[in-house]
Amino acid sequence: MRIVLVLFSFVSVATAQELSFRAHDKEIQSFSLEALKKLAPAKDITVYEPHEKAKVTYSAIPARAVFEAVFKEDWKEADEILFTCEDGYQPSVPAAKFKKYAAYLSFAKPGKPFTMVNKLQNNEKIELGPYYLVWDNETFPALKAEGASDSPYQVVAIELVDFEKRFPGMTPPKKRSPQVERGFLAFRKNCMACHTINGDGGGKAVELNYPVNITEMLKTSWLRKWILDPTSIRFNTTMPAYNPADPKREETVKDILAYLREMRRHKRKPVPKD
Repeated sequence: MRIVLVLFSFVSVATAQELSFRAHDKEIQSFSLEALKKLAPAKDITVYEPHEKAKVTYSAIPARAVFEAVFKEDWKEADEILFTCEDGYQPSVPAAKFKKYAAYLSFAKPGKPFTMVNKLQNNEKIELGPYYLVWDNETFPALKAEGASDSPYQVVAIELVDFEKRFPGMTPPKKRSPQVERGFLAFRKNCMACHTINGDGGGKAVELNYPVNITEMLKTSWLRKWILDPTSIRFNTTMPAYNPADPKREETVKDILAYLREMRRHKRKPVPKD
């Protein structure tokens, strides 16, 4: 069974400072910031902030220690972690990455507002709370090459789920080509944070498959340009370019487009979410 951790959003702003933990659609417990600090002591950590292209210090709680304290043995079986934030942003992160590198749930900037100016998206000022996932890319320089991926802000909850059961509309058939498989994994990492396929994924940007697949609407050359350099098509778009630090970005975009073309043969009417 594929196990995934999901960070999802709350409607109530009043309880936004708490993290609510669930497993397989069952509530486990909600924790205040002070309760989380008891599970895993907070510390100040300085990282290279890819959104601001500068070193920034955050007050934060070790993410792995929180997972281990709350989920016990279930954490060891997790294959992937999926984050959903207040605005519907929904990135997917392999659990193996948390086991290999140090990640932190940050909750403040010492002596400064818990905000940032996102230079990757039109210098937009962002409120980061209640929690913002950051990676220790100073200790692990390999993380710098990933840019701002896998760094969701406004995180409010965590849930254990089975990925393919939770997002069946996004999953291509089991008999898929290696290129479609690569594209599916790349889409999960870089695109489903905002976009949906058959209604599954983030709700921050447009649906890409139902009722008309995006590859049926636009030529491959335009889609490729849109993914690689969206501001070359729309000056004020908030969509970021696909990771410029990826040495295989051209090949990865081709894989994503192959996945999208495959999915136009597997359209499903989106099911309303509870």
